[in-house]
Amino acid sequence: MVALDADTGKLKWFYQFSPHDEFDYDSTQVPVLVDMQWLGSPRKVMLWANRNGFFYVLDRTTGQFLMGKPFVEVNWASGFDEKGRPIRVPGMTPSAQGTLILPGNQGGTNWYNPSYSPRTGLFYIPTWANYSSLYVKQDVEFVEGRTFGGGTPRATTPQGIRTTVNNYAKEDEGYGAIRALDPHTGQMKWQFKMTDVTDAGIMTTASNLLFSGGREGYFYALDARDGKLLWKFPVGGRVISGPMTYSLGGRQYIAISAGNSLFTFALRQ
Repeated sequence: MVALDADTGKLKWFYQFSPHDEFDYDSTQVPVLVDMQWLGSPRKVMLWANRNGFFYVLDRTTGQFLMGKPFVEVNWASGFDEKGRPIRVPGMTPSAQGTLILPGNQGGTNWYNPSYSPRTGLFYIPTWANYSSLYVKQDVEFVEGRTFGGGTPRATTPQGIRTTVNNYAKEDEGYGAIRALDPHTGQMKWQFKMTDVTDAGIMTTASNLLFSGGREGYFYALDARDGKLLWKFPVGGRVISGPMTYSLGGRQYIAISAGNSLFTFALRQ
């Protein structure tokens, strides 16, 4: 993460989430800017659920590390030092025999957007829970024009390789979930579990509603306060997008794309 002066382009500050990254934890996730009370004082912060499995709070004006807590199962780092650098767990590196790393190559979350609600004070993350990869290190001969890497991640779980087809996976094979965190502590307040993993973004509204979807082929609305399912609709394809809302002619709509179709919802008139 880098912060630039918009007028000059000069670097203001930077923060590295995964130093010496061996697990492809690129930071393509969506940062959320929030003005909130932090330890009794108003502060401009950045909330970030990272692919590496940790939830971060940074001061967005200075880049100061304020907090980092796991929001999914993590075994490659045990915490952070006072400067916010992750403390690596010995032996958690790719090996010739293969090393099981949580979260896996896809990450605890990824590019699909999270959401923060100032009404509930909660941060909502689309997650891949109980998910891992087996990182195998191997010798590779360089050939010009071909991909060159020193190993490969293999999709697996703490209990073995996931071979179950979509929508029939067992919970111990990894699952998707909407997880609601208290951004002051990183504590999970509730979660809404799915059978399959998710690539869907999240949208919250001022009326305490949360909209999202997943690979199971449903679009749904939850109560943002407690995660209770309010309704769901089968859209006939995976939801790999973020919901949006807009008003037209005095009526509010919710729209989502799924498969090769666009769906729009509104209250009955």
